[in-house]
Amino acid sequence: MTQVALLQSDSAQYGTQAPFHPDSEFPELINAGIRATGSSNPAYRAVRETLALLGLDKHNFGTPQWNPLRAYIQPGDKVVLKPNLVLHEFGPQKNANCLTTHGSIIRAALDYVYLAVGRGGRITIADAPLQGADFSRVIDDAGLPRIQQYYRDALRCDIAVLDLRQVHAVIDEDSSLIRRVERLSGDPRGYCEIDLGYESRLREIDATHPRYVVGDYDAAVTNSRHSGPRHSYVVSRSVLEADAVICLPKLKTHSKTGVTVCLKNMVGIIGSKDCLPHHRQGKSRQGGDEFAADYPVRWWLSARAHDRLQRRLPVPAWRFLRSMARTFLGAGTPHNGNGRRSSFYPSGGWHGNDTIWRTVDDLNRILFFYDPHRDDMQIEPRRKYFAMVDGIISMEGNGPLRGTPKSTGLVMAGDDPLAIDIAAATLMGFDWRRIRMLDGIAHSSPSCGYAVATKDVSAMQLLSNIPAWRSLEGLIENALAFHPPSGWRKFVEMHHVE
Repeated sequence: MTQVALLQSDSAQYGTQAPFHPDSEFPELINAGIRATGSSNPAYRAVRETLALLGLDKHNFGTPQWNPLRAYIQPGDKVVLKPNLVLHEFGPQKNANCLTTHGSIIRAALDYVYLAVGRGGRITIADAPLQGADFSRVIDDAGLPRIQQYYRDALRCDIAVLDLRQVHAVIDEDSSLIRRVERLSGDPRGYCEIDLGYESRLREIDATHPRYVVGDYDAAVTNSRHSGPRHSYVVSRSVLEADAVICLPKLKTHSKTGVTVCLKNMVGIIGSKDCLPHHRQGKSRQGGDEFAADYPVRWWLSARAHDRLQRRLPVPAWRFLRSMARTFLGAGTPHNGNGRRSSFYPSGGWHGNDTIWRTVDDLNRILFFYDPHRDDMQIEPRRKYFAMVDGIISMEGNGPLRGTPKSTGLVMAGDDPLAIDIAAATLMGFDWRRIRMLDGIAHSSPSCGYAVATKDVSAMQLLSNIPAWRSLEGLIENALAFHPPSGWRKFVEMHHVE
């Protein structure tokens, strides 16, 4: 049996000022020295109530001895918090609070991690955002420098914030044109290059001799890493040397995977995104999964032109051609749109994508079972895992970057990433069995090993302050009716949204 907590706050609001102090003194935090309070912070309180809803250390709740994460974190441990810091806020996403994990959720999780690990532990906040993300802007949007400063000044504790990427692309935001690529220092502890070989979920399609593609990355590098039987990933050593990983995803739709919650969040533990196959080039009738078999030629041409001309044109020419493609071909993912009037879904951004879920499963199995000291996969998990989902303000439509905010007031938690994702997708109004990432992992043979909720969802117990949400049937009947991305419309909805 695995438990998933779903708490809906009375207020779908975050704290407004970093470092996002709680708005009350809580007895369990006083002994740890966390006494500072600030203005209203419903998100912090929602995290605390969600931990209590799970019954963690329930006999001590309400007392100074309450330590809800003690089952996952021991004093002196090395702990990595993995939020979704995918991209700095841009365009319509500025101040919408729907793009990345909010700082007030990160701060609340951090406080309870610190309570469990103590001053002798090592706490790191880490992610590998998109190559075009300005990391300084991303962490400033989340208020992380001010959280770090509070911990240094008040608690004499240094919290590391790491950009795990090895490269950064400087991008023209108006046109998405890559101006130049710069090297980054990356993870100070280095990386493990892990070849899963025949254990990779991608091995099941080796016989088709696929040509893998990863957005704006060099496809030759990607295919050199993934040429059966070789399936190699470059993964952060800081993550793999951790005793515990706390997953802090954002609740969003996703054009390639349908939803992005806990499972998809693990693509951010790598150092080089060119090792992450996203789709296979070509239409489905050609053995690819980039487009459907009947995908219109004019949109196929638009996608190919993008691939060929990226990095080869000056910015004004690139902007002009993109404008023409939008005007005359209907191309381009709508900015801040829900995709209800668009059928354009480039780069494997549709429900027929049969590649990226395999990559996601590989990374989650690495997270749970890879031992960096022995340089191999183990049978038993090598590190503890716990997740808290930021759904206070979620994203629907053409996520994960260009959707619209949806105020849901939701925080979810548990230690089974598949169970949480199934519950989240169902609450969003989607049939999780039509999401390849979820159905594929649930029915994998051999089993993925890191989830209890495989094949038989009766192994899931839902806990909620909303009585109707205490079963999957209840979630179906009382779903939040998210708009899906363009390439999933009229396919994934439990009840079609028009």
